[in-house]
Amino acid sequence: MDVDYDPDIPEDGENPCREPAKFGLYFYFAIALLGCLAFMVVFVNVPAIQATAGTTITKTSWQLQSVANASGGMEPVGSRNITARFGTGGQLSGFTGCNIYSATYTTSNYALQISPPATSMKYCPEPGVMGQETTYLNNLNATTEFRVSGEALKLYNKTGSPLLAYVPVAA
Repeated sequence: MDVDYDPDIPEDGENPCREPAKFGLYFYFAIALLGCLAFMVVFVNVPAIQATAGTTITKTSWQLQSVANASGGMEPVGSRNITARFGTGGQLSGFTGCNIYSATYTTSNYALQISPPATSMKYCPEPGVMGQETTYLNNLNATTEFRVSGEALKLYNKTGSPLLAYVPVAA
């Protein structure tokens, strides 16, 4: 039995004329979509995270836990409940331990600007209360940045030193 020999077909059965597989238009479209998605997750979502930080402070009322003293160290607050409520419309209100106060605020990324607070004019004769109120309002007015981590809100001055530390008000 004579078998015709074809020199163009290798003996191992591989066809040399077979063209490599070509990718269709849908494949390249899918790759482009994946690239766009990766770009959006990495670069477009970062501002959303920072914007979320600004809205996080509006989701609860905050109770002051510690305040910066004259030497720059943080010390616990006395027995008075000092509070802050950041409203969604840029209004800040709360209780200083003696008086109620209100101010306006703006956020941009992690920057926080608070207008000088206006307070009711009540005098509290208990020792240290008025001094603590003055310290609190001065620190509030000196705030330039904030951070929310876990269940804590911290306000900082322009040098990055902590001024006020809050926790959510217990319900």
